[in-house]
Amino acid sequence: MFGKFRDSSVAPVMDRVRALLEARGVRVLLGSTTSAEIDGERIDEQHHPLDQLIDVAMVVGGDGTMLNAARILCTHGVPMVGVNLGRLGFLTDIPQGDLETNLDALLDGRFSVENRTLLKTTVLKDDVSIYEGVSLNDAVIAKGNTGRLIEFETRIDGRFVSHTRSDGIIIATPTGSTAYSLSSGGPIVYPTLSVLSIAPICPHTLSNRPIIISDDAVVDICAFRTPETRAILSLDGLIVHQLSGEETLRLTRADRKLSMIRIDPHDHFEVLRTKLGWG
Repeated sequence: MFGKFRDSSVAPVMDRVRALLEARGVRVLLGSTTSAEIDGERIDEQHHPLDQLIDVAMVVGGDGTMLNAARILCTHGVPMVGVNLGRLGFLTDIPQGDLETNLDALLDGRFSVENRTLLKTTVLKDDVSIYEGVSLNDAVIAKGNTGRLIEFETRIDGRFVSHTRSDGIIIATPTGSTAYSLSSGGPIVYPTLSVLSIAPICPHTLSNRPIIISDDAVVDICAFRTPETRAILSLDGLIVHQLSGEETLRLTRADRKLSMIRIDPHDHFEVLRTKLGWG
């Protein structure tokens, strides 16, 4: 189990989940995001590769906790399932109020697995990689600590698309289409489609609209002009690099995918209706 990052307030829920699992003969280990104040066996104490220790990663928290855990798990091929303690909870599938029914369904094999696209972001300077990172939701280039716009060019598979003046740009996976991209006017994308979305943030040219491209494409963001301060690159909401203007950002589909468990019956459109308040 991976608890909300260093938050001991989730202990009662984690203790309840652990008791239900152990009653069914399941060994429970605590992941690295879990507060040190919560007692239990720790994955870090086992001295074995994570994918040899656990069959399923159960994440207790909100979508932010899922994103934290995804950064840890994406290289190991371990499927994830979430217990929702947050607000919207697009990624966390199990409601806190119905733990026993959903855990029984999980242990009885009544679930499906969705393989979610991961986004690889490479920062290049003089054609040399100076940073690489993987995200589940999105990569965001934003203006940082300034009230002025930034300027950049977007190229797809080497072809010029646009010169943009805006607060930034969001490149999102289908999973990330219901996150920051949605609030910037981006489309909601069915989570298993093989596409990426590109959405400008507050573009000065109102006709500059979000677009959908194949996730086989190579997206380059370059020719930055950033007044007063450096633009920033964030992956899944975590700032990872400051941009001087001399870099090219290359965004591609990662080689691996993240497996997410969905408890039966799972209906993505019902989730959208419930979370977004559709009629």
